[in-house]
Amino acid sequence: TLEKFGGIDILVSNAAVNPTIGGVLDCPETAWDKIFEVNVKNALQLSQLVVPHMQQRGGGSIVYVSSVAGFQPFNVAPDNIRVNCVAPGIVNTKFSSVLIENPAAAEKLQENILLGRFAEPKEMAGLVSFLCSSDASYITGETIVVAGGLPSR
Repeated sequence: TLEKFGGIDILVSNAAVNPTIGGVLDCPETAWDKIFEVNVKNALQLSQLVVPHMQQRGGGSIVYVSSVAGFQPFNVAPDNIRVNCVAPGIVNTKFSSVLIENPAAAEKLQENILLGRFAEPKEMAGLVSFLCSSDASYITGETIVVAGGLPSR
């Protein structure tokens, strides 16, 4: 692409595999590994390859082709099993310490958080406890963003 067209302006990541039929809970580990490798890891690797070239050209466009299946919960609700997702922002944990303990990075990140601070683990625990309780007995298939106002959409 660089030789023939002089640069890279567009990446459309449309490669995907689905080597098995059936529900995700019946998916063999080898098939899951293949799905992750092609559908997720390769999209990252392609982006890592092309973004520097787009930056040199002053911009570009990346489109990841996904699936509506990402918005469909596991089909276990008829068994009275609810499945939900908590999508936290930056939480003060060992996992995020590389960001939080770097003053320049922490300051830059907090500029985009409307509450102006990082979350504490207990702030995630309350929501998780709620989702596991009978108070949430009619909630399933949802993703709840808990990010202190950090833009998520």
